[in-house]
Amino acid sequence: MLPQRWLGLLLLVAAPAFSATLTVCYHYGCARQATLTLDATELARLGQRFAHVDSPASERAAIADTVSALYRLAARISPIASDKGRNPPDDDSEGKMDCVDHSRNVSGFLALMDAEGWLRHHRAAGVVHRAPWFVDGHFAARLDARDGGQSWVVDTWFADFGAPPAVVPLAIWMRGYSP
Repeated sequence: MLPQRWLGLLLLVAAPAFSATLTVCYHYGCARQATLTLDATELARLGQRFAHVDSPASERAAIADTVSALYRLAARISPIASDKGRNPPDDDSEGKMDCVDHSRNVSGFLALMDAEGWLRHHRAAGVVHRAPWFVDGHFAARLDARDGGQSWVVDTWFADFGAPPAVVPLAIWMRGYSP
């Protein structure tokens, strides 16, 4: 039998380190990557955004807020804060992102939210692609309703860094949605 003071120390040492690691893509086509590691405190703060979710709509609002927060955290370890909306011509900034970068990042963010159990009404569903004119392809992250209802797109590509993502029904986005 261990003395009481050693039992507490043993539990502290044996406790898992709660963290999450995400890859953040940038420089078009995920040509460059940074690793974002979130500790237990950051995860708890992010998870609090879902504490008062009481409907699918309020969950989508919490998702949009959390995506923005994750991008702000990612800007601490990468140059992405200089990203401008869409793909500006002659953009040579180090942190520029195209829709491939955005779709991969947001898909990873949604997967984290899903894995942490924050999503009750939706589930992360990877990346979706549209090509309405064959040469004008666009990628974004997909979100499916858990009840089998409507699918959604979470798209951060349209606006400059820091703006909330567009969260729109997949069917509308597939028809060429652009805010």
